[in-house]
Amino acid sequence: MRVILGHIAKTIYRDKYLCLQKRLLDEYSKVSNTDFADLDTLSKLLISGEDHRFFYHIGFDIIAIARAVKNRLLYDKIEGASTIEQQLVRVLTNDYQRTFSRKIREILLATTLTSVIPKRAIPKIYLNVAYFGAGMTGLQQTFTKLQISKADKISLEDAASIISRIKYPQPRKESIKRLTQIEMRKQHLIFLYNKHLNRKYIKVYG
Repeated sequence: MRVILGHIAKTIYRDKYLCLQKRLLDEYSKVSNTDFADLDTLSKLLISGEDHRFFYHIGFDIIAIARAVKNRLLYDKIEGASTIEQQLVRVLTNDYQRTFSRKIREILLATTLTSVIPKRAIPKIYLNVAYFGAGMTGLQQTFTKLQISKADKISLEDAASIISRIKYPQPRKESIKRLTQIEMRKQHLIFLYNKHLNRKYIKVYG
């Protein structure tokens, strides 16, 4: 299925795919040579918080999509269903249009990523380009802003604090409300991390 949908994406969105492929390879090269601290813990927290079926879908999560549609139709509740691959496609193509056609294109292009780079590298690449708040695009700026040394091993608390800012980006002007949201998200991420780390059967972290 991934191969078929990937072929369709490469055909229909050829120009977009070629640009995406180039950006992806460029970012993969950067991550492969990075000296950032414990990317493994950061990647695991990202998977726990954003896409816990990461290793079991082909680029999009049909279960999450079905749940989001159901909650929107039955409860008028808006919730995200984007996988890490989809979020990475969005960032690398710089396409944030709120349209159905963009969403379909994003889903299809997300199925092409593992034909270019290993799946395990995708969370690390996303972390290296993600927006964490004002003046905090990618890990280098985020480490500097939060005064975390790249030479040190990141603590679980610091790693969770960073990942929490994907859902709640740090504003230019700090507010009690946002700091509270970040702290609550951080504690939830640590809970999920410990829960997923101890799974015996369907492993969240592959």
